[in-house]
Amino acid sequence: MATSLKAATECLRASLTAAQEERDQRPDLVDGPDGPECEWAAYERTRMHETVNEIRTERGLPPLPFEDIIRVERMAVGHSDYSSKFAFYCAELAGK
Repeated sequence: MATSLKAATECLRASLTAAQEERDQRPDLVDGPDGPECEWAAYERTRMHETVNEIRTERGLPPLPFEDIIRVERMAVGHSDYSSKFAFYCAELAGK
């Protein structure tokens, strides 16, 4: 799947983009780490967690907790290139 940081970033960006294209399928509000949030936001975060752990499994690394994804997403929030930053930060997690 993804052997380098660049490949992992591209893989995670593709996973996030695919999830973002499904936003209209998740219009409800759900409980999030900071209170109520759009269901699609929770879904996208979950997909990134799954993809990070798929990459880690391929690399013989143990899975990471969901809280790690929440932490790096918070670092990306508010940036004009949120998707790129979130994918990159998740790629870094995939290799640790």
